[in-house]
Amino acid sequence: MKKLSAVFTLLALVSVTSFADDSTLPPAPAADVAQLKEVCQQMASEDQVENAELKQYVLDCVNDQLTEIGYKSVTDVN
Repeated sequence: MKKLSAVFTLLALVSVTSFADDSTLPPAPAADVAQLKEVCQQMASEDQVENAELKQYVLDCVNDQLTEIGYKSVTDVN
């Protein structure tokens, strides 16, 4: 839980407030997407998300974080 809090604190500190259209944002590096996916999967586990809802939960979580740090949303996190 401390690691998760640290990650979100770091993301908040480096987040870029952007009101730009998603199409104008740069794509996120694959390593960043992978790291966010891992964090979001941990959150899903802690929140006891059902398997049927897991994929959408993780995708929404990753996209929320990507948007916060100024990257384009993704359509899949496989």
